[in-house]
Amino acid sequence: MGGFIGFLMPEVDFARSTSLVNLLQKNSRKLEGISDYYGYRVLVARNLASVFAELHRAGHHMIDLKPANLRFYPAVSWMAVVDADGFSIAGANGRLGALQLSDEYIAPESWKRKPVELGVEQDLFALAGVIFQLLNNGVHPFAGTVTGSVATDLQTRIIEGLYPYAIAPCAGLTPSTASIHRMFRRTTREMFDAAFLTCQRPSAEQWRDHLDELVAQLVPCAARPGEHVHFGAGCGFCGHEARVQAVRGTPRRMAQPRRVVPPSPVPRPIHQPIAVLQAPRRRRTAASFTIRSSMLAAVIAGLIVASERLLQEIVARQAHAAALPKPNPIFEGTVAAFSEPHEYLILPRGDGERASLREGPGERYAALDSLTLSDELSGTGSTIAEGGARWIFVSRGDGASGFLPATELVAKGDVVAPLVCPAGRTCNDATVSRREDMIGLRYRELLGRSKRADRLLLEAGQRVWQAERGRCNRQERPVPCRIEASTRRMSALDAFAIGDRS
Repeated sequence: MGGFIGFLMPEVDFARSTSLVNLLQKNSRKLEGISDYYGYRVLVARNLASVFAELHRAGHHMIDLKPANLRFYPAVSWMAVVDADGFSIAGANGRLGALQLSDEYIAPESWKRKPVELGVEQDLFALAGVIFQLLNNGVHPFAGTVTGSVATDLQTRIIEGLYPYAIAPCAGLTPSTASIHRMFRRTTREMFDAAFLTCQRPSAEQWRDHLDELVAQLVPCAARPGEHVHFGAGCGFCGHEARVQAVRGTPRRMAQPRRVVPPSPVPRPIHQPIAVLQAPRRRRTAASFTIRSSMLAAVIAGLIVASERLLQEIVARQAHAAALPKPNPIFEGTVAAFSEPHEYLILPRGDGERASLREGPGERYAALDSLTLSDELSGTGSTIAEGGARWIFVSRGDGASGFLPATELVAKGDVVAPLVCPAGRTCNDATVSRREDMIGLRYRELLGRSKRADRLLLEAGQRVWQAERGRCNRQERPVPCRIEASTRRMSALDAFAIGDRS
């Protein structure tokens, strides 16, 4: 009698919620039927900060904080945090450290440290990154153009401090063309500068309070009040659209400004209790799971906030915008949304040309941008073009999005999959990493220039090698085993390249 037999925790409703990744890009919002009103994204950012203010107040940290681990309910703007079984949990008998960390959101000082060693500063860096993306058209804070550095991936740019959106950026850094950061208030930009360039990062509570102020001070755009709002320094969205039209060289009829009565200030949202955690997907020990989950279930209730008046305003503005004349759509076909975003890499083309990101699924649609082999893409849906070819809707880290044929993409995990290393063993070193990276590049090169039958052979061989890597990690000495496996795989790829299919 009275013994612990379990606990109840709310379930995240995956049918009514969606990944935060889908809120970051315009086309993803269209696919998911999410409001395109900018004030909605500001409100979601505010609710996200509120969640982490309460989490940190209780002494816990998420550590692996990134858009893919966050979900929200579009109907009410509530946030939900998933993968909670990997949190860093403060308990009565000590702390249970975090178990995982993801590139592109790792603070510079956290790069060489294990997840179990990290705390609130890692959360604050990643939280600022996600808020930046919500406020800035989905653009990652370290995306843009860099000259004078060999840093091509976002995590290396983070480590080197290559932040192009600072009030006084370093020479050689150019913001993404999709960025609207210049319309941010000075205080907002100062907070982002502190988050990304110093170790004196704003707390989650400071972000929540600041975003409260921004929600109350939104100014509707005179040209497109149904979607565009700004913070008093002019509409960054209209400026971005004008730049895009200038690059395309096509004239665009500008909407005539209409007199808009500014809305009354939106009051601070009223807190409403809602639970935000789902049961963990990765298996842990029963004791670890019980301790982590029970503590989290006790502290996460009531973290989420919704602003009823702002949501009513969104509905009214969307209805008003729906009655206005719409420009001719570029693509109105059906896109089947993925249940979760897929990570892709570009395959080299046989003709040596770069892959083109297009406005629609097919060569007849305008090319928006060219892609490089270093670009990492997030796919959120697919469609079938005329002729039966499958095209994927993808987004790049700098906010650029569009369609690519599936034949020009490869799943990132199919090239060199991440592996789990058993506790107490060394599974990797510089030699292993270098050889496996070379195999990944060689595999992509051959896959990009091969026809269907040869592609199937390459894919089968790569799967065999991936399985062999996993077996090596279960041996007493994983490193020599993986070096030997990599040597054999590279020899097989070289033989394939010269036509030996044996």
